[in-house]
Amino acid sequence: MNGKLSLKTFWEAVEQRLAECSADELRDILRGMARHVSPSARGEFLAQLGAGVVSSPTPATPWEALLDDIEDLFLEFQEAMASADEWEEDNWRYEYGEDSSRPYDDFVEPVTLLFERTALAFDHGELPLAHQAYRRLFDLLDAEDDYGRGLSLFHLTGLDQKEVVARYLRAVYEVTPLARRPSVLYEEMSRFSEYPFSAHQHMMLEDLLQISPHPLPDQEAFFKAWVAFLHTQSGSRADAWLREAVRMTEGTAGLERLARTEGRRHPRAYLDWFTDLEEAGQYREVLVAAREALEALPDDLPIRAAIADHLCAAASVLKDTESLRAGRWEAFLAKPTLARLLDLWEVFPVGKERFTWMQRAAQHMEQIRARNTSGEHPYYPALDLDDLERPVVPDDALLAHARLLAGNWATAHRAVADKKVLGWSRTSSDQGLVLSFLLALLSGQPRQALSPNLERLWLWNLQITTLDRWTYSLTGENELGQRADRIYANYLVGGEENSQLRLEAGQEATYLAWCLDVARKRIDAIVSNQHRKSYNKAANLTVACAEVLSHRGEINAADAWVRDIRERFPRHHAFQRELRTALSRRT
Repeated sequence: MNGKLSLKTFWEAVEQRLAECSADELRDILRGMARHVSPSARGEFLAQLGAGVVSSPTPATPWEALLDDIEDLFLEFQEAMASADEWEEDNWRYEYGEDSSRPYDDFVEPVTLLFERTALAFDHGELPLAHQAYRRLFDLLDAEDDYGRGLSLFHLTGLDQKEVVARYLRAVYEVTPLARRPSVLYEEMSRFSEYPFSAHQHMMLEDLLQISPHPLPDQEAFFKAWVAFLHTQSGSRADAWLREAVRMTEGTAGLERLARTEGRRHPRAYLDWFTDLEEAGQYREVLVAAREALEALPDDLPIRAAIADHLCAAASVLKDTESLRAGRWEAFLAKPTLARLLDLWEVFPVGKERFTWMQRAAQHMEQIRARNTSGEHPYYPALDLDDLERPVVPDDALLAHARLLAGNWATAHRAVADKKVLGWSRTSSDQGLVLSFLLALLSGQPRQALSPNLERLWLWNLQITTLDRWTYSLTGENELGQRADRIYANYLVGGEENSQLRLEAGQEATYLAWCLDVARKRIDAIVSNQHRKSYNKAANLTVACAEVLSHRGEINAADAWVRDIRERFPRHHAFQRELRTALSRRT
C-alpha cells in the first residue's frame, strides 16, 4: 500500500481487521509486535497495553539475565548503527581518525558493565554462561557501520584488556571437549593475536593458567595433544606457543631437544634454551651451544644476530676476548646496524686492526646492497614483539659511518659529492654526515673543543643518522647518538698521531672547497625556496663554515663568507634573524 492513508481509511481498515481476528489471533499479533519493540521502548509499549507500572525484579546474582541484557544492548547498538548516515550528516565536520567510536560513545559504559558482569560469572565458576556472554560481547565489538566505525576493547578503558581475553580463552578451554580443544583454542588465540599493538596481541597459555586459581582440567593430556597439534602448524604464533608448551612440560632439557632436533624450523628455541642456561649461570654451556647453533643455521638468517648476542654475553662473563670478537662479527654479518658496527669497533684494540674491520664491514654492506636489486630499503613497524627475524638492508648513512670509521674518507666523499643538497633530515641521508665530519676534521680541533655552530652541525647530523627511522624524533639526545659521538671523538684524537688519518695539503684544499660549495648550494636551496622551518639550519651551516675557516687562520675568508651569504638574501628577514642568532654563538 503506497501513499499516505487518510485517518478515515486507516480506522476502517483497523476495525475490519479486529472484526476478523479471534482472541488467539490478536494475542499472536501483539506478541509479534512486542518482539520488534526496542529495549528502550518496552515500558511505553506496556503502558499502551494498560499493564501499569512494571519494574524488573532484583537479580539474585550479577550475572542473572546476563545473556538477555547483552542481546538487548546489541539490539540498541544495531539501531544506532542503522542511523550512521544521519550521524555522518550531522557531524561531517569532525576529523576522521581521532576516534572511530565517536558515534557510539554512549555505549562504552553499558558494554563495560556487561564485561564486568561476565567476569563475575567466570570468577564464580559459571563458565558455560561466561563463554556464551563473551562470544556475544565480542560479536558486538566486531560489528562496524558502513563507515567502518564501532567499538573495540581499546575504547573500554575501564577494563584490563588482557584479563578480558584471558578469561574468555580459559572459558573456551573449559567448555570444549578434550579431543577438539587444541584446534579450537588455537583458532581463538590466533584471533586475538591479529590485533597489532594491542595489550592482548601476544596471549600465551600461561595467561590462561594465571587467570584462575584452579588448575587446567586434563592438563597433562591437553599439553601432549597441544604440542602435537602445534607441530603441524606454521608461523610465528604457533612457534611461540610450541616453545612455551615445551618449556612448561619438559623444562630446559625440552628446549635443548627442540633446538638440536628442529632448530632450523624453530630457531628461537635456541634463544629460549640460552636464556634458561644464563639464568642458571651456565655461561660455558651457552658459549658452546651458541657456536653449535651458528654452525647449524643458514648464513642468511637474521636471527643469527640474536644468537651471536648470547655468545657475546657469555664470552664477556668468561672474559674470552677471541670469542667475543668472533661473536660481534657474526652479529654484524647477520644484521648490519649502527649499534652492531659500534660494537665491532669497540671490541677491537686501537690501531690499524680497527680500520681493517671497519673496511670489512663496509664491504659486507656493499655486497648486501648489491644483492638488493630493487634498490629499496623497506622498513615497517614491528607487528611482533621484536624484529629478530627481519632482514636489514644497510642505508647510505650506515655505509658512510663504516667508511668514515675505516679512514676511507675519499670513498665516503665520492659517494655523496654529487647528491642533492636537500633532504638531510632523512635518517638515511649521508651527505650531511660526511660534510660535517670533514668540516670537523678540517677545523683541526678535537671533538670536545669544536666551536659552537660546528658542534651543533655535527651533533644534528649525527643524531639524524642514529635515530630509529620509524620513531623519528629529535627531542633530546638519543643514547646511540651519544655513543657514536664518543667513538668519533676518541677516533679523531687517536688519529692525530696516525698517518692514515692525516690529510695532505691537496686533500684539505679539495675537501674544504667541496664543503663550502655544497654548503652554499644548500643554503641557497633552503632560503631561496623559503623553507622557513629550515632557516635555522641554513644559518647554522653558514656560521659553522666560517668557524672552520677561522680555525684554519683564514679570518678574512671567514668574514667574506658570512658577508656573501648575508648579502645574498637581504630581504629574507626571518633568515637574517636566524643568522644573527648563529653569529651570536660564534667564538
